Amino acid sequence: MKVSKNRSFLKSISYRIIGFVNTFLISFFVINDGTNENAFIYPLYLAFLVLVIKTITYYLHERFWNIFEFGRLNKTVIKLRSFFKALTWRIVASTITLISAILITSNLDWTLSIVIYEFINGILIYYVHERIWNKVNWGRSN
Repeated sequence: MKVSKNRSFLKSISYRIIGFVNTFLISFFVINDGTNENAFIYPLYLAFLVLVIKTITYYLHERFWNIFEFGRLNKTVIKLRSFFKALTWRIVASTITLISAILITSNLDWTLSIVIYEFINGILIYYVHERIWNKVNWGRSN
């Protein structure tokens, strides 16, 4: 089974909308200590920066995984494939977040907290997103 570029593109967009909100909220709560005047602007800059970078990277990640048949059964995939895709994505995404957050905030404590929280809930969000898309047959071919 192969998936179309359009399917990969739409998956990238749908995931990155969720990811944008996730990154913004995590960054906002980590940075917002009640006294920081940049508590809103840093999370917004970070969320937009990773939105752009991760949309492109997510699409490439999807196309890369399209090469492998591991875990594919007719027009569905096994949960283990979804888990491995989630894990590999989180490694890539967390690296992007780490670099972006340190560039935006210049604060290592904030950066590490953002990356840790995003890694933990991001793997769950990705896995659920992947399982939902597994139920959609549009853009698949044998």
